[in-house]
Amino acid sequence: MSDVSMSDAEAEIQRLRAVVDQFRLKAREQPDSLFPAHADALLRLGSLLAETGEVDAALAAADEAVQIYRLLAEVDPDSFRMGLASALNNWSSRLSEGGKPAEADAAVAEAVAEARMAMAARPDHARFILVSCLINLAGSALRVGDAERCLNHLSEATEVFKSAGEAGVTFLGPMIEALHRAALAFGEIGLWGEAVDTRRLMLALFPGGPPPSMVHLLALTLQQASLAMAGAERLEVAQQCADEAVELAHLLFDKDPVEYRLILAQALGNQGGRRFQRGETQSALDVVLESVNLFHQVVNTDPGGAVPSLILTLGTLSAILHGLGLADQAAIVDEQKAQLQQTLERMLAQKG
Repeated sequence: MSDVSMSDAEAEIQRLRAVVDQFRLKAREQPDSLFPAHADALLRLGSLLAETGEVDAALAAADEAVQIYRLLAEVDPDSFRMGLASALNNWSSRLSEGGKPAEADAAVAEAVAEARMAMAARPDHARFILVSCLINLAGSALRVGDAERCLNHLSEATEVFKSAGEAGVTFLGPMIEALHRAALAFGEIGLWGEAVDTRRLMLALFPGGPPPSMVHLLALTLQQASLAMAGAERLEVAQQCADEAVELAHLLFDKDPVEYRLILAQALGNQGGRRFQRGETQSALDVVLESVNLFHQVVNTDPGGAVPSLILTLGTLSAILHGLGLADQAAIVDEQKAQLQQTLERMLAQKG
């Protein structure tokens, strides 16, 4: 947080503390009265305190807000159940930050239950609270290693979000970001099937057809999955991922050959490697030659993106040529690869 934003946050914290103190005074003067704005001020205060590192104070503020909303929901559940769900969801985050994972998990589970009940009564108002709670619950599931439950919660969150229609446009960016982070998290722990499925959920957010950037992310994740599966000797799955990545790259290339030529070249190079790995040598050669041709078309305009991938693809081409008994041609490719490796090293030295 910058000095300016820190100063602004500290000023807002002081303002909110004053507001909370005023509500506490009102509560003492009117012990039978409850004020939703009191709870909302506490939640906002807790979030700001968490951002400035005051974890214990943030947790205390969220806890107090939850207690207020519990009482409000007991009096008028139709009006305040949504607020309770949101407060519980916020409290869960504060508990997690405070090193209390079990309590955090229980809080977010309760938040989802309250949000579901609120959806039954007031779906248009409660929908996005339920989505937020489900995403938080998905994170809770992943933290305890339950990837299947995590993906199920993400799938439900996506379906609930889609049911909003045009009303969801305002929240589309945060929804994409949440799914994007989940896909990255799955990939980081080697759950590539779940990472790919999460990318598909991102595409499902666009009923009229996803933008090229979303398709691109799915294609890249499929390529990463293909490489991981190949390393694990799951060659059939690796090939399936590679083939789908090429299909998507072709779709992108057909729409914008300049922007997506490199993506197609990389996808084809990976596809050729997977075919060669499965013993489909001639087919692999055809695909890899197409890939190399595309790389040569883009290497001058985007050397940083093209050269590392071209080096890998030339390595695959050399292996294929050796497999076909074409040692002389393979030697020529190896020389090209060595020259490119030197070029890459000079590029990296210049950056350093």
